[in-house]
Amino acid sequence: MPILVAYAVASTVMRRSGGDYVFISRLIHPALGFAANFVFVAFRVVFLTSAGYYFCQWCLSPLARLLGIYFGSSGLITFSNTLLHPLSIFIVSEVFVIGFGAFFVMRSIRGVLKIFRYSMIVSAVGFIAFAVVMLFNSHASLVAHFNNYVHAAGGVAHASSAAAASAKANGFGLAAFSLGATFLAVTWPSFSLPYYVGSAYFAGEVRTNRKAQMIAGPLTCVVAVIGSIVLVALSLSRLGSGFLGSIAAASPAALGLTRSPTYMEIAAGASGNTFLGLLIILGFGSWLFPTVPMSLLIMSRCMFGWSMDRVTPNWMSRVNEKTNSPYAAVIVVTVISAIVTWWWAYGTIFTVVVGAFGQVVTLGIGCLAAALIPYKFPDLYAMSPIRGKFGPIPKITVIGVLGAIGAAFITWTMARDPSSGIDAAKNSIMFWFSIGLFPFGGLLYYIAKYVRRRQNVDITLAFQEIPPD
Repeated sequence: MPILVAYAVASTVMRRSGGDYVFISRLIHPALGFAANFVFVAFRVVFLTSAGYYFCQWCLSPLARLLGIYFGSSGLITFSNTLLHPLSIFIVSEVFVIGFGAFFVMRSIRGVLKIFRYSMIVSAVGFIAFAVVMLFNSHASLVAHFNNYVHAAGGVAHASSAAAASAKANGFGLAAFSLGATFLAVTWPSFSLPYYVGSAYFAGEVRTNRKAQMIAGPLTCVVAVIGSIVLVALSLSRLGSGFLGSIAAASPAALGLTRSPTYMEIAAGASGNTFLGLLIILGFGSWLFPTVPMSLLIMSRCMFGWSMDRVTPNWMSRVNEKTNSPYAAVIVVTVISAIVTWWWAYGTIFTVVVGAFGQVVTLGIGCLAAALIPYKFPDLYAMSPIRGKFGPIPKITVIGVLGAIGAAFITWTMARDPSSGIDAAKNSIMFWFSIGLFPFGGLLYYIAKYVRRRQNVDITLAFQEIPPD
């Protein structure tokens, strides 16, 4: 929460495209501002390109299997497995990236934001369907429905028992409470943090009151926390941790399947109702749908900010006069993302947490920058939604420091989590590569500064003031 509040205040007093690029470069140093934002954008590409991969796993493939069971179609069931092949993932990912890229070029930001509005409705319906299934079925009926679902998909007759036996053979067992494991669990929900602050990167384009930023990120976080608590509580109380854990730990072959069902497919299959199952899968799958346009929106606005300060080529800030979209930056982002999707389909180097690591580090630096607002821009702080002091210290300074501590804690847990894909011990190459991107970004800034100086342009002058609106 301190991270979200710090960004809300900073993006309110500096409502410009680029988010933390603007306030880190103006409040701390231009090189650090560009380096941190460069890393944010680089890892945001990993986030963006993961959407097609997870959309196949969490939505399209389970959806095909559910429909195949309903219609008695072995072809659809086979197709559900085909949707997990690298080529299928690559094709779906490219459709996501290129399709939304073209949409961005042709439509204004208001048209883009409608995607979020409609996907939220579908997601809410899916969540309600999930709650209905959990509340109005006993554990025994849910397990029985799941067994019937697996059997209809070509699996064994008593899937829950087979899963329990296979999981036990694989060493599965319910563990006692562990504070260390609880801290490591912080790793996984933290990847949503960059989305909570997403509006900070295009705040200047949305003409709302100054309190809107204070509502957007923090309120989204509160809703997500409440939704997660409800989802987990219903899952554990109705399905049970032993049932869910055994399916996750069991070998798919023990269930007679080529792949294990995801948690949302388990809920859909356990519903015993095809219509409710469809709502659950489509609802949860729709959470992935807006991640691509949000990522494109964030990255293109950051690149637009770089170009406005002349750190990158001038043409990158070209804008479509009809839609006001920075089409050049959108095209650059789309091309890069279209290339990176190959690694999600055919490689094993990326996880969602890998994409979050560098971004959370940047958020920590952004919080430190926000803490300096009262000292560097006292007049702007006097008009911010949070002003005044806690004793002798400005409120935003306390909040910013707490946010930086929170970001440091999150990155520390990521670096220790052996399942994150970026832990310092098991995945040291990815860890040091991620850390090394920060000095590399700083080097790019100084190269740009040198090139511009040879063109008789002093880019340091741009950082002595807030960019034009």
